[in-house]
Amino acid sequence: MTTHPMNPVRSEKGVALIIVLLLLAVMAGLTTGLTLNGQTEISMAHNETYYAGTRAAAEAGMNRAVEQIIGDITTDLIAEKEIPNIGNGPIAFNDEYSYSFQLLDDDDPLLYGAALTGPAATVGTQLNAMGEDGDPDVDKNARMILRATATGPRGTTVTVARVLSRFTNFDAPTVTTINPAILVNGNLDATGNMTVGGSQGNVHANGNITGGGSANITGDLTATGSIAAGLDPDGLKAGGQSPVPVPEVKASDYIGLATHKLTSTGAMQVKVGGAWVACSGKGATECPVGWTFSAGAWSASGSMPTSGLAKSTYYVEGPVSIHGTGKASGSHTQISVIAEGSIKINGNGKYKPGNDSKVQFVTNGDFELLGNADADDPTDLDGQIMVREQFSVTGNSEFQGRIMVEDRNSAANAYNAATNPNGRRSANVLSSNTLTGSMVVTYNGSLGGISVPTEDVTPEYTNIISGWMER
Repeated sequence: MTTHPMNPVRSEKGVALIIVLLLLAVMAGLTTGLTLNGQTEISMAHNETYYAGTRAAAEAGMNRAVEQIIGDITTDLIAEKEIPNIGNGPIAFNDEYSYSFQLLDDDDPLLYGAALTGPAATVGTQLNAMGEDGDPDVDKNARMILRATATGPRGTTVTVARVLSRFTNFDAPTVTTINPAILVNGNLDATGNMTVGGSQGNVHANGNITGGGSANITGDLTATGSIAAGLDPDGLKAGGQSPVPVPEVKASDYIGLATHKLTSTGAMQVKVGGAWVACSGKGATECPVGWTFSAGAWSASGSMPTSGLAKSTYYVEGPVSIHGTGKASGSHTQISVIAEGSIKINGNGKYKPGNDSKVQFVTNGDFELLGNADADDPTDLDGQIMVREQFSVTGNSEFQGRIMVEDRNSAANAYNAATNPNGRRSANVLSSNTLTGSMVVTYNGSLGGISVPTEDVTPEYTNIISGWMER
């Protein structure tokens, strides 16, 4: 029988060491994990602390802004987009925290991260629902969003927002009515022996009134500026008064009153059935006589211009000069002139309005009334003279009614078909407003007064803060 020797049993020395090393590795892993977990917990605690501090700063900023807004009734926040008294910041809360503000229209893309998008119908529905137009610079619904954004350590940012609604309150203004015979939106030189009379023989200038002599003003003499010491009206004399608004003077506004048109090409037209046609024949359509056209200007001299109508209103596409002597009978001719250029009236002509609106003369340029021209028919109602630039009344001329002068700057009022179609369609004539000689203006107030606020009407705002949003 064959036998085999047995292998000796292997030694177990060193096993304990391996076990200990494994245990140490496990313990090290646990320790590292616990350490990392602790650091994470500490970081989370710091972050929560930073967030809480930043959020508290945002709330503090919001509360401060609300306090300023609620207490302010004079600032138009929608227009200014600035917190009253403290501004929009950034404002330091302490060494670590600060806050700033934004007032945004409620359709501002900054609120949504981008402009409202989607099908046009959908976007339109959204805007209609909020009463807005998609323009962040134009508020349509008196509502905005107030945002307070706070920053803290490690770039921590918190934004809170509230809705700002505004109501505008206007006190009823205190007004007075002024109805002057002469109203000038600028300076006025009143020199000589002029007379301004009638039941409303008042003169007002939105500027200074200079002059002297033997002027006789039966009513009030007022101005926003100063009044010469030599002028002594029968009524009130007062500088430093509130301005009186002078309506814009445009010849084109009165073309509907015209019965005839004298064109810039020299053609004469008459209105038939609401349309302008070349004048011809006799009667209502006949061409007016007494007019001459030369170098773009219309003029009349000798006997007064007449037409086939009992009264005529001429619309002139350029300047006009009239040197008439009136009718043989001495009565006033019913003729009015509305001109896109300047108007000059001279001689002994006698006029009264050629339309039921009592418009006597309207010019986009300057107006001159001189010589012995007589536009004062005591049997007729008050007429109107309206001047876009400057005027001069001199000599022994007379006028019954009201004179209103817009006093536009001549250089800026030159005619341009594209950019200034209501400008002066002629050369500039005058540079100032003057009343000289022995002219007479009589006004009885039948044209109605002009309402003028006697104190500033300052709006007050009621601001309402509502809602709460956070991001």
